[in-house]
Amino acid sequence: TLTIANNEFKYKAVVKKEYGTLPLVKCVASQLNQVFMNLIVNASHAIKDNGVITIRSGAEGDWVWVEVGDNGCGIPADILNRIFEPFFTTKPVGQGTGLGLAVVHGIMRTHQGTVDVKSTPDTGSVFTLYFPVADLAALPETPNAAKKLSEPQSVRGRGKRVMYVDDDEALVFLVQRVLKRKGFVVSTFTDPRLAAAALRARPLDFDLLVTDYNMPGYSGIELLRETRLIRPDLPVALASGYVTAEIEQSALSAGARALIHKPNDVDELCETVQRLLQSVDAP
Repeated sequence: TLTIANNEFKYKAVVKKEYGTLPLVKCVASQLNQVFMNLIVNASHAIKDNGVITIRSGAEGDWVWVEVGDNGCGIPADILNRIFEPFFTTKPVGQGTGLGLAVVHGIMRTHQGTVDVKSTPDTGSVFTLYFPVADLAALPETPNAAKKLSEPQSVRGRGKRVMYVDDDEALVFLVQRVLKRKGFVVSTFTDPRLAAAALRARPLDFDLLVTDYNMPGYSGIELLRETRLIRPDLPVALASGYVTAEIEQSALSAGARALIHKPNDVDELCETVQRLLQSVDAP
């Protein structure tokens, strides 16, 4: 059980180890990172101060299930059957693409699984993911077959220093954890002006900048241009939930090396970060 509590804008995690082993499931780890990131970010937006997000797992027959629950505002009954539709969102304009739960649903379908949701207004929501137990007879007959299924992807940070900028605190928290687990040294900022100040103060302390495009009062394009003035050789990637031809042209004209399409940013971000850093290191 993993519980993440929002306490005065800080996140604290309590991990409780429980005895017992779940059956093996066949999955793509990077895609499941995306599933859990989307569910946890949505839950963090639903909870109030001192709200709680709880993750539980178990097995039932031929299925392994994982629950992501919260004690937040809940989902009204009249829209509950629409939440997995692409581009459907209840968030204000500019604060959500309406793609997060559609991505969750799509990934679960590719894993031959399903997702169920129960929600009560003013009480909270519980999303339950169901994964089919793996057919062990169909798996490769090697001693390390089970280990290989759970190994992380080939992305390796090797101590490279990444600055990540996004005004969404929950997303910053989750992306920081993912990048650190992959071996990157991560500096995060929710205020792009503070990020620019850090670059001015220590321009050589970073190997790559990844910034969100749509931030209140100071866009990712502005930060990108400021970065080019401070350190022209620093690779910059721009992330956006809705990449139009105009946004892409503006980003490339300002000097962006890559665009990352949210909400796929955890998977795509890790791969893009490694690719950009490798291109810098190449002779």
